[in-house]
Amino acid sequence: MTQWTFENVVSRILKVGVILTISLILIGSAFIFIHDGANGYPLSKICDISGNTSDQLNSSSLAPSNIISGIAHLDGAYFITLGLWILVFTPISVVAVSLAEFIRKRNGRYIIMSSIVLFNLFFAMLVIAKYIK
Repeated sequence: MTQWTFENVVSRILKVGVILTISLILIGSAFIFIHDGANGYPLSKICDISGNTSDQLNSSSLAPSNIISGIAHLDGAYFITLGLWILVFTPISVVAVSLAEFIRKRNGRYIIMSSIVLFNLFFAMLVIAKYIK
């Protein structure tokens, strides 16, 4: 029986995050080749590296609100998008678990530092990202 220590939880989060990310990206890539494209773009446009980005598939056309329906339609781009979101949230989850552990141990200095790191991560993702184009 596994003992649920802080280190074991963090290790499990990191392992599961990486395995899910790799799996989803591989599955998504396979579906892109099987369907000869994704999200309405043919494979030739997805693989085009000519520099003309106006008619290429990019992340701005893959809304997070459409991930579930995209996966239901076996659209490879949405499998890859979900994999990348999991990749982004894996270290955020580690910081959140660390914050909970520091709160449990009543370690004030690390509670403050973890809170600042968590705030900065969410601020960068939710606020700053909207202004960068």
